[in-house]
Amino acid sequence: MPNFDELLKGKEAAGLMKDPAKLEKLRDAPETQQIFNLLSRSTGDLEGAAQRAAQGDTAQLAGAIRQLMSDPQGAKLIQKMKENLK
Repeated sequence: MPNFDELLKGKEAAGLMKDPAKLEKLRDAPETQQIFNLLSRSTGDLEGAAQRAAQGDTAQLAGAIRQLMSDPQGAKLIQKMKENLK
C-alpha cells in the first residue's frame, strides 16, 4: 500500500487540488458516495480509520481499500471514478 503522504503530494493529487470544480465533481459523484459507503461498512468507522492512517497507522484503511478493490462492484466503482476524472 502506498504511503498516504506520497499520494497526497503526488502530481495527480496536486492537480486535483488546484481544480476546485473537478474536486467538487469527484466529491459529489455517485460512485464516490458508494465507495465511501462500502469503505464505511468495511471499517466500521471510516473517519476514524482515515484519521489513524493520517497519523501513520494505515492497516485498517489499507485493508478496507484492498477489500474494496478485490470486490467486483468496488473495482467497477473505482474504474468509473477514474474515468470521470479524465
